[in-house]
Amino acid sequence: MRVALDEQIFAIQPVGGISRMFSELARQFLDGHPAGVDLVPFQTPIVNRYILEDGLMSRRLNARSARNPWTALASYFSKVSRPPDADIVHNTFYLPHGLDNRRSGKRIVTIHDMIPELMPRTRRRLDLLTLKHRYVRSADQVVCVSESTKRDVLRVYGHIEAPIHVIPHGVSPRFQPDNPRAEFLPKRYVLFVGHRYQYKDAEVLFRAFAQVARHDLDIELLCVGGDGLSRPEARLLEDLGIRGRVSQRFLSDELMASAYANAEVFVFPSRFEGFGLPALEAMASGTPSILARATSLPEVGGDAAVYFEPGDSVDLGNLLSEVLSDESTRRDMSARGLRQARRFTWEKSAIAMKEVYRTVTADA
Repeated sequence: MRVALDEQIFAIQPVGGISRMFSELARQFLDGHPAGVDLVPFQTPIVNRYILEDGLMSRRLNARSARNPWTALASYFSKVSRPPDADIVHNTFYLPHGLDNRRSGKRIVTIHDMIPELMPRTRRRLDLLTLKHRYVRSADQVVCVSESTKRDVLRVYGHIEAPIHVIPHGVSPRFQPDNPRAEFLPKRYVLFVGHRYQYKDAEVLFRAFAQVARHDLDIELLCVGGDGLSRPEARLLEDLGIRGRVSQRFLSDELMASAYANAEVFVFPSRFEGFGLPALEAMASGTPSILARATSLPEVGGDAAVYFEPGDSVDLGNLLSEVLSDESTRRDMSARGLRQARRFTWEKSAIAMKEVYRTVTADA
């Protein structure tokens, strides 16, 4: 069957969770895992590094580099031709142009989270342009990345005519417990991954880390991703007495794997996730993981992670202190995390997605 992944997310995101998911699925299909899904080449230029920096995907998808996201989006919006002979169009985001009625084939949409709808103050400029509701209402099949996201879709939109499938993310094999330590990494550190604002609750982690740092004198906190530490963050860290023990970096995928594998503990304090891929990557790296008991994170962490009440820095600080001070606990959490992570692979995700494609084409 011929499937067109529309270029929306690849025109918007140089890197990011949504484009990571679609690029990993594309790689599985192009490698024949499973066989029988023929991806239609892109028709407009993109900015996504996951596609452009992968030789096989770039060639097979005829990927061309745009100067920036604005020129990529302009080219996408000006496109008027249909994907040639596509049986299915799989929408990767929710911009109005993707609802063009002239597009051929059945249509599938993946919903990653309902954060903009349930937490309106988090909306970014592109969120204000999206028509997610119309995508869901007009799709032939809807895919959600977690049971939590499916519940949120039904909570916000009510009854949905199209079948809704839950297909979790996978985890790349690059995330392994034996990844060598990069030279720049602290000797002992707690790891946080992602942007730190709003619902991500980094302030809760900062306060919890300050509680621990008073007694554990050589532990550091490494934040990876997001923007550099802001002035308000720096002031808070100064007030908490931990400014010299908190650092922020941007890392390549290779160095990211090293950062996960060599951390004492990974902490994900987010109050809202559609899935929570960093938690899965940490467990696959054998890193003990402490997660907020919120939305999809218990689905990802299962019984391998330990959980604290969202927003409760004292609860998190107590847990963090217990895990850091007990090597046998960390070994047990590491082993359980590795077992839990093995349940999630991109090949399993691709096989499940192919079954959705098969179902929708069978109904044609």
